[in-house]
Amino acid sequence: MAKTTDQGRFGALTGTLGSLTPRITRKTALELAVLGMVVVLAVLFRALRVRWGAYMDAFDPLFQLRVTEYVVENGYASWFTWHDTMSWYPWGRNIATSSYPGVPFTGAFVYFLARAIGLDVTVYQVCLYFPVLMGALTCIVAYFLGRDLGGSSTGLVAAFFMAISEAFIGRTSLGFYDTENLGIFGMTAIALFFLRSLDSDRSFNERLIYGIISGLTLGYTFASWGATRYVVGLLVLFILAVLITGRFERRHLVSYALTLGFGLAIALFVPKLGTNYITSTENIAAILLGVLLTVYEFVRHKLEERQTVLLIGGLVLALILGVFVLEALGVASPISGKFLRVINPTQSSDNPLSQSVAEHKRSVWTSFFGTFGLVFPLAVLGAYFSVNNLDDRRLFGAIFFITAVYFTGSMTRLSLILSIPVSLMAAFGLTELLTPFVALTKRKKDTGRRRRKIVWRGISKELSFVFVLFILVAIMPTIWSTAKNSNRPTSMASSSVPALFGDRYPQDWLQALNWMKDNLADDAVVVSWWDYGYWIEAIGEQTTLADGATTNRSQIGYIGRIMMLNQTESLPLLEAYDATHIVVFNTFNPNDRENQWPFGDNVKWSWMVQIGGLELGDYVDMTNGELTARFEESTLNRLMNLTPDPGFELAFASEFTYVLVYEINYDA
Repeated sequence: MAKTTDQGRFGALTGTLGSLTPRITRKTALELAVLGMVVVLAVLFRALRVRWGAYMDAFDPLFQLRVTEYVVENGYASWFTWHDTMSWYPWGRNIATSSYPGVPFTGAFVYFLARAIGLDVTVYQVCLYFPVLMGALTCIVAYFLGRDLGGSSTGLVAAFFMAISEAFIGRTSLGFYDTENLGIFGMTAIALFFLRSLDSDRSFNERLIYGIISGLTLGYTFASWGATRYVVGLLVLFILAVLITGRFERRHLVSYALTLGFGLAIALFVPKLGTNYITSTENIAAILLGVLLTVYEFVRHKLEERQTVLLIGGLVLALILGVFVLEALGVASPISGKFLRVINPTQSSDNPLSQSVAEHKRSVWTSFFGTFGLVFPLAVLGAYFSVNNLDDRRLFGAIFFITAVYFTGSMTRLSLILSIPVSLMAAFGLTELLTPFVALTKRKKDTGRRRRKIVWRGISKELSFVFVLFILVAIMPTIWSTAKNSNRPTSMASSSVPALFGDRYPQDWLQALNWMKDNLADDAVVVSWWDYGYWIEAIGEQTTLADGATTNRSQIGYIGRIMMLNQTESLPLLEAYDATHIVVFNTFNPNDRENQWPFGDNVKWSWMVQIGGLELGDYVDMTNGELTARFEESTLNRLMNLTPDPGFELAFASEFTYVLVYEINYDA
């Protein structure tokens, strides 16, 4: 009897626990499985390059690594007071006012968390794989954003397109530990939370919570990435579009105010931003729009339709005039530099330093198809479907896509931002396009009136299957291209020379940097072109004159003159900076030194001339392209070709003599 009672109690307990366990339907399980495979694919594409060595990529990530190590060793508070004396010698650099805390703070947090749960990892390992982690997390956020837009299928396809996007992979691959890791994640998350805060199907409390989360995410992204100002402009354009299309409700004002309010409040406490950032034109416009919307909300219910239309027109005009007036009065800081060139592509830069950065160049329109493949025309189709059946999410997605396309046309680097709306709109376009065809392929054999209806439409089950298959096959070249490009080594693993020598890439830069670390004195000052400054500081552990921060353009100009003047003229400039060593990087076919490769200083010298304020025509005949005697006698050319004057003594030559380190002897 007791046994029976115990069995009854056990059965009741099991039933109770069963009722508390969330039920996962077959559809949900399948959806999670597909999403899991997409995330695995995203990780694989971003981690493939580890086969060539676990090295950091590009230049800026080495700065972020160095700052993260400093934060881990000295605490978060130390970042705010750190004056780095190893960079921009002899002036140094104030880290807090010249960089963003988001990436190093987050990297340090992940490191501490990993150690707390028992993982034996180094800061270097965390920073190396952090971009891969953020790439995968962004794909998951894109899934939820797409699901909210067009259902589960749209979400999964959006995540898949983000997973295979070359533009996105390029900034979230192994070793690319930089601001874009958090920037794209934050931008995608802001879109998700902001649009959920507008969802009329949710309760007021839910919308309030999502609005606050959206604002906190905006603030976090402000603290991580300079391009976050694009998000502010996007929100302003979206709210204006909502207003003009007659869709505006109080919930739009509440969500907009929460997002912008919390975001800008956090930006105030970021040393690089502060109050000056709040008074930038786009932020002043955003704040002014919020004020005008508040006025509109109070009076719109008292007006007739015609009066409402006139009021909306007046508000838009007031916003435009208000921004111009505030700029004229000096209250709002005008948009300038590369941000102005993005908005106005005809505004060309006359600064050779800016022109020398490849990412700042304008995009060729065909590059959209080269970068995104079939995904781009699918995105155009998705934007078309969105505009033809508007709601808040579709309107936001369409504006996001159109503005990102425009800005990417102005600056090729912004294809990274474009990867978000392209993936979202392409997923929506593809699912909308395929839904009727997929439905037909699932139908059983139709007879009678139903079959006649299909025949009348001219679409058969077989044709539908062929069309679906065609779309899938057409995307394969994009996947193949992504896989191929993802298998390339990091710039550090290949010494920025993408050429296989047997079964390996050259290790010249690693050899040179390790030699500097082990052999140069603590007070050594190394001169190189600014591109390599972060490498020399972070890995070589040496003091440099310039790096990728480009905080002192005059000093970069002096380096250009040092490189391109003759050695007699260069030595006094070097002595003025107490320089002890100079590094040059020359790339060529190792079997034929005369066969130059376009990867090193041998192709950057023209920018050294221009940034140094010298005349390019003195170094190359502009009519036939022949190099002049002045180029042949330049310090850079003599050092690259191992024919230095007595004042320069070769201290180290890498395996293929791509990287040469010279000791400077002022008494020779």
